[in-house]
Amino acid sequence: MAIRRFSSALGTGLTASCDHRTTAGYVGSVRSLSDYLDLTVEQARSQWGQILRRQPRPRQELFTPVEAILCYGLFFVMDPHRYGGGSMHRAPKILHDLAGLFVRPPGSINNKMMNLDGSRKNAGAHEWRFFIEMAADPDQFPHLYNRVLRSARDMGVDEDRLPDFLALENVTSFDLLGQEELARQESLDAVLEVKAAKRRLRLLADEEETTRIAEHEIRIGQHRFAGQVLENFAHSCGFCGFAPRSLPGNKLLVASHIKPWAACDDKERLDFRNGVAACPTHDAAFDTGLITVNGGLRVHRALKLEASSRDDPGVDQYFGQVLKPKLVVPKQGERPGNSYLEWHQEHVFQGVVRV
Repeated sequence: MAIRRFSSALGTGLTASCDHRTTAGYVGSVRSLSDYLDLTVEQARSQWGQILRRQPRPRQELFTPVEAILCYGLFFVMDPHRYGGGSMHRAPKILHDLAGLFVRPPGSINNKMMNLDGSRKNAGAHEWRFFIEMAADPDQFPHLYNRVLRSARDMGVDEDRLPDFLALENVTSFDLLGQEELARQESLDAVLEVKAAKRRLRLLADEEETTRIAEHEIRIGQHRFAGQVLENFAHSCGFCGFAPRSLPGNKLLVASHIKPWAACDDKERLDFRNGVAACPTHDAAFDTGLITVNGGLRVHRALKLEASSRDDPGVDQYFGQVLKPKLVVPKQGERPGNSYLEWHQEHVFQGVVRV
């Protein structure tokens, strides 16, 4: 596979060969960006061999590219900034699975993720530039992920020890979820500037590099949010029950914010309780305030929508016959937060919630 490089951000010497490397895999202490992007099957197998022979030691060994690539994959299922110290036990199971496989403390995996997204001042340039490369060409990652996964299987690491936690096995392209919300947000540039400025102070990187890191962080966060919302609603529309579970990736189900992305703070943007899963028709109606949901989860229609249901062909089918009287949240799911529903009623709904 030809790999497209974000060459303007690489700097000099970062794609040069490593010192103390062998053709089978990395054994020294110097890293380069090419160790990640140009990882071969032979090198991946060699690195898995090193990992599988690893014993607990007071001083941890350097992360191999194989480990770092899987740590990057964790961004799509968890936010490392939510965990640390006493809260690490609440991190998703896959982080603890990888920690056991790598013979490392869970906190070490979490810290590596923050090196990759440039959150830590001591991050190696090859780490956050790998993050930039994945932003520049997201389709590179499925190839690397599958190479790492297949090499692990070749070395005897089964699905119990290393599951396909991103469901990307044999997938060659990777579309992030929920990006439509970002495309129409005028405040994205302002959020980017704040996040990028923090990265510049830590990394001493230029504006283009830090902006790309910040944007990728936001886009991955939106993907993670959308995935959690869809999971919370069991991949079905909360307004009508439409559930095209056998047709993933066709945009027949949308996960979007109740309190809009532009009006949220960083915590609210990533809170899945600030989201609802809906078919495109009911998502559009909710997004524009033609329908809303009260604290008891009862669905309310704006007067203009009620009039349209009486007068316009087909409208009553979708907003009378099909529309549920209450938002449907599966038994295993969590209901949306009241503060978000109240915000929607006050600032988005084109009517008054009638008791």
